[in-house]
Amino acid sequence: MTRADSPLSWHALCVPKQGHSADEYEDAWAADPAAGRFAVADGASESSFAALWARLLAEGFVAARRQSDLTGWLADPRRRWAAEVNGRELPWYAEMKREQGAFATLLGLRLRPPAATRPGAWRAQAVGDSCVVSVRADGRLQSFPLTNSGEFGNQPRLIGSREGSPLRQEFAAGPLLPGDYLFLMTDALAQWFLHTHERAGRPWLDLADVLSSASPAEAFAGWIDGLRKSGALRNDDVTLLAIRIEARVARRAEREEKTPR
Repeated sequence: MTRADSPLSWHALCVPKQGHSADEYEDAWAADPAAGRFAVADGASESSFAALWARLLAEGFVAARRQSDLTGWLADPRRRWAAEVNGRELPWYAEMKREQGAFATLLGLRLRPPAATRPGAWRAQAVGDSCVVSVRADGRLQSFPLTNSGEFGNQPRLIGSREGSPLRQEFAAGPLLPGDYLFLMTDALAQWFLHTHERAGRPWLDLADVLSSASPAEAFAGWIDGLRKSGALRNDDVTLLAIRIEARVARRAEREEKTPR
């Protein structure tokens, strides 16, 4: 998903839980590569209309004029969620869950690709355990908000579709160089990635192989199935946004900058 003159290339890939249909997928992603905005969200299955809420969160982050504080744009997704679900006729037990609201994690990313006259940079904010991992060409790695596989659990921080407790956001930033990868992942894939790296593996190369195939979506689905069957990946919805900073575009920008006009 990229133009020839774009400073980055990117793919969005997703697979529902094993034994579930695509309609039961409760993760979400959104992207505006021209603006350098990307997001993944993971709906909490035990809550009401979680898939809808995850989608509204991811889309809300990408569309917001200012993402620096979730409270500045969260009201609109909450209104949209309520308008979508409040009028539906439901059994009494489902009505109770609807009143409690939906919940989801969110990882939002803003990036500025490198250019001849300025360095590149990324900035992320998160609530919960969806992660971004930055990988340098030499294998140096930065992970946020979780940094090792043992940190994942069953009770991540969540954003609710109804107003409640104050949000506990986390923030991180880092540089971007030509050839860098950024992987935005929901929790199951992020945990596999960090666990593999902790055991001296290079999981970004596995992902790069999938992305370079003739049909990345089919390759990704088959690869995820294999990880699940081997026990390396727990059975959950899986979402990946993979972004690569293109070295060739950066080099061309540098040449153009040096060319007399």
